[in-house]
Amino acid sequence: MYVEENAQFQLKVVEKSGLNRDGTYLPPAIHPTFAKEPKYDMKTAMVEAEMVMGGVVADLLEKTGIKPEQVDILITNCSIFCPTPSLASMLINKFKFRRDIQSYNLGGMGCSIGVVAIGLVRDMLQAHPNSIALFVPAEITTYCFYPGKVKDYLVANAIFRMGGAAVLMTNKPSLVKSCKYQLTHAVRVHTGQDDAAYRCISWGPDPEGVNGVFLGKDVPLQAGIMLEAVIKAITPRIMTWSQYMEAAWFMYNKKVLGNPAYKRYVPDYTKCADHFALHAGGYAVLKGIQQGMALPIDAVLPSFASLRDMGNTSSSTTWYSIAYLETQQMVTRGQTIMQVGAGGGMKGGVNIWKALRDTHSMHPAWLHCAGRPYR
Repeated sequence: MYVEENAQFQLKVVEKSGLNRDGTYLPPAIHPTFAKEPKYDMKTAMVEAEMVMGGVVADLLEKTGIKPEQVDILITNCSIFCPTPSLASMLINKFKFRRDIQSYNLGGMGCSIGVVAIGLVRDMLQAHPNSIALFVPAEITTYCFYPGKVKDYLVANAIFRMGGAAVLMTNKPSLVKSCKYQLTHAVRVHTGQDDAAYRCISWGPDPEGVNGVFLGKDVPLQAGIMLEAVIKAITPRIMTWSQYMEAAWFMYNKKVLGNPAYKRYVPDYTKCADHFALHAGGYAVLKGIQQGMALPIDAVLPSFASLRDMGNTSSSTTWYSIAYLETQQMVTRGQTIMQVGAGGGMKGGVNIWKALRDTHSMHPAWLHCAGRPYR
């Protein structure tokens, strides 16, 4: 039921979250322009799932020339919408993948799984040599729609948007020349041992029994704590030799000399990686990551562009940022991309990708920019 007060609240959230009011996307079933009354049942949600997940897989297979029968491993993700048969089974039926395909559907894993699951894909490929893996992260917004009136649940309506990605990974020697990137590092952190971190994001009923995504007011705080831990875990693996020397000098002054001016060593992360794809969960989260890592504005523009033009697409946000990098800028051979994910649980992950060739191509998601940089 339409309530003006709820609509105005959601509009304020959109304005504060950094989303373009005219540029992000919702499925027709819950889009106010096309639906007088929102529909968010299982059948309607499956229509969105087939459109988004089926669409990105079809585009990827066509672009790469990989045929469905060549895919050995399929991993899909959708946090809230988990039908039976699974979304992985839906894609197997749609594309007629092989009968012996290793398929898995990840549910309830939140926004971070688009980054964190890369570690799982890597492990699967290590267990299955000479294979091709297809990873499809998405969130189905139709099923996430909240028709209630509790503000902590209404926030999700305002910031989550339709979107998805499809990624091919392989350990086939014959396909090395076709690969864009090599995964050099993948780390993850889970802070769910802490009750506040565990409860700050959830799916379930509000006090009146209406299901929705609950986003607590302490999400930025808990995300910051988790992100600090995961960045701390990856930093020693990607620092330069000069930064190791800086860190040693810093520790000597702090621990041995007791100099109070040396409180916390933060390396220049622009020397650790050339590009950054950060989870575009909202303006406050993105700004917090930027400040915590002391990144210049140019380094975070792809992520802010994704937030502005795509909204929070959950587990696929960082993939939109990488597509922006390839389209609007250029990733050259030897450069690295730091991909940072964050989500409910709380969970976080960092992947480091090394470019194996120059990539500067127009991605369909960014055609509307026509080469114009983010402003």
